[in-house]
Amino acid sequence: MSSPPDGPLLSPPLLYLLFLVVALLLADAVPLPVPVNVWLRTLALLLIIGGQGLSFWAMWRLRQRHTTSSNLGEPRRLLCDGPFAISRNPINLGDTLGYCAIALLLGSLWPWLLLPLLIYLMNLTVIRPDEIRLLELFGDRYRDYCRKVRRWL
Repeated sequence: MSSPPDGPLLSPPLLYLLFLVVALLLADAVPLPVPVNVWLRTLALLLIIGGQGLSFWAMWRLRQRHTTSSNLGEPRRLLCDGPFAISRNPINLGDTLGYCAIALLLGSLWPWLLLPLLIYLMNLTVIRPDEIRLLELFGDRYRDYCRKVRRWL
């Protein structure tokens, strides 16, 4: 019998979605409206394009280098170039930018109030375990990479 995978309880996209659903429920129960205008909609569009572009670029590089993009997979290579030269977690950063874009469009303060908890949980349940695994796999190469590139941005 195989043991369960050591991945996060919820995949990052599901965690972001869960927080958006909770924000919507809170906004319905206790409205904290924020005005939405054409400038915020434009900013949201730019965040979606930039965030998802960053995520897809990172996934493309992972696929190109024949390594996993899943938190459950075993990385075969340590990527330090392309989007990984900007952030050690470009896919999570892209997802966070997408979350912020949706938060702008929702017209509620709730997604913004929940964002620090979301980032905390991402660091605790997704990023930190990944960092431990990468350190075990790549040792000093990963330590050097961490000194050069920040966790988020």
